[in-house]
Amino acid sequence: MKEQDIANELIDIRLQFGLDFVGIATAIAAGGQKEIRWKYVAGNRNNRYQKIVLQVGKGIAGIVWRTARPMISEDLKTDRLAPIQEYPIALTENLASIIAVPIMSEGAVIGVMLGGYRKLTQIKTSMPTDFQTIADKMQQSLLAVKE
Repeated sequence: MKEQDIANELIDIRLQFGLDFVGIATAIAAGGQKEIRWKYVAGNRNNRYQKIVLQVGKGIAGIVWRTARPMISEDLKTDRLAPIQEYPIALTENLASIIAVPIMSEGAVIGVMLGGYRKLTQIKTSMPTDFQTIADKMQQSLLAVKE
């Protein structure tokens, strides 16, 4: 399993769900602190996502990482979870509606998969379950790349 294979899988996921953007954030240990970065993406508008560095609990990926629970918003601008500035990936990629789920391994979060739409989009009832199922499958790919 190579990083390119993950990128190809993300393209498939993007098409399957009709998403504008799909990304996977993973953690890099940096100076004793976990840094979360967007490592794999599909449908990105630019490469600014590569500069985003989050701590656990910050940004969409950091919140999902800390809580190990999905985060869904059909309208990031009006959902008062946090100001849109708190979500650099949403700003950079101009996302209006998102779904983000944890990728788990042995009870610990090893990544966060984010799907986003640039227009306000109603997230289908079945989507969180379907998206989580795919995130669970991505766990194998992420672990295979690390080896």
